[in-house]
Amino acid sequence: MEEITEYTVSRLSALIKNTLEKNFSNIALRAEISSLKVATSGHVYLSLKDSESDSVLNAVCWKGIAQKSSIKLEVGMDMRFFGSITTYPAQSKYNFQIDRFELAGLGELLKMLEERKKKLAAEGLFDTSKKKSLPKLPRLIGVVTSPTGAVIQDILKTVNRRFPREILLWPVQVQGVGAARQIADAIRGMNALQGDMRPDVLIVARGGGSFEDLMPFNEEEVVRAAAASEIPLISGVGHETDTTLIDYAADVRAVTPTAAAELAVPERIKLRMDVDKVFNNLNSTILNDIEKKKLYLHSNRVLSIQGVVSERIQKADYAFDRISSRVKDALSLKRTKLAELKLQAPKIPENIGEIFQRLSFAFTSKYEANKNAFALLVNSLEANSFSKILKKGFAFVESDKSEPLTSAMKVQTASAFNLVFSDGTVRITKKSHQMDLF
Repeated sequence: MEEITEYTVSRLSALIKNTLEKNFSNIALRAEISSLKVATSGHVYLSLKDSESDSVLNAVCWKGIAQKSSIKLEVGMDMRFFGSITTYPAQSKYNFQIDRFELAGLGELLKMLEERKKKLAAEGLFDTSKKKSLPKLPRLIGVVTSPTGAVIQDILKTVNRRFPREILLWPVQVQGVGAARQIADAIRGMNALQGDMRPDVLIVARGGGSFEDLMPFNEEEVVRAAAASEIPLISGVGHETDTTLIDYAADVRAVTPTAAAELAVPERIKLRMDVDKVFNNLNSTILNDIEKKKLYLHSNRVLSIQGVVSERIQKADYAFDRISSRVKDALSLKRTKLAELKLQAPKIPENIGEIFQRLSFAFTSKYEANKNAFALLVNSLEANSFSKILKKGFAFVESDKSEPLTSAMKVQTASAFNLVFSDGTVRITKKSHQMDLF
């Protein structure tokens, strides 16, 4: 007869506990949450089940583990739990003690991120109206990334190549447990700096990786810190096809860390070309304005000369007519007196012819002197005359009433106007678009 081993309840319970914990420690368990209860202490008690059967396993997640994770446990979630089997001898029960957990399927993870995105968007963290403009040329660039690896080196090379600036690195862990907290603390820390130590622009970056590797930049704490940053923030996380929630909260999203550095500083050569272009445009504008003012003043001067010449010519004609009339009258008077003298038979001086010649010569000399002086004045005015200037390729714009039009606005408002050239005048009628030469 086989010998039967006798146990006490406590000894048997201890053996069972030891057997379970020894053989089922540090294991991974794929399960769906069928029920969940959060105690007042913060510990989470769950019921886990398979999708293929009705088997149920009780589990516990202590407060510290639950609060450290960014994933909020909910009924129906497909999860991967890591931990050990343990027993509760007082009630002859065993359960699964959870040390850490993660979403089991990519679909569950995407669903969680979409819900988080909607929640944060509803709070206004992604509003485009709140986006800050990047400084044109920052004095100091803050960088939040890993101190090792290619990312920080790419940023340094890019900035030095485009436009060397000082860079302040805040080293952080960019993946794994605790990375999100470090990144959020770094963003807040950069904003808390004062004076010359405070960056003008902030880059948060890491290189490419798996979806899980980029998860710290999807954490709510990181997104909130980025949205609250007073320093303009550029996110440069992953590759071009990677999108994380910090991209929506950042002021500017760059497709790569290198692109983030390119956005932070201008290209020195291009900046110099832009400055030269602005200077040339400004110089050209000033010169054009000066030329317009010179042309305006020149036009007024031409008009004045034309008026002076016309007035002097008219006065000369009047003067010549008056002189001619007076000479004729004087000669006629002399002839009459001479005739009277002949009738009375007076004594005529022997040198009367000589006297008359001297008088005629004096009058002619005075007339020729005045005539030459006037000719010099006319020639001087003619050298700067209206027609001379027009022959150089200029045109004069005047209204129907022969009034000068000195601005483009006056020309636009006129129904018709004339263009005066050296060889003629062109009449332009705006309604009919007709050009008449006269």
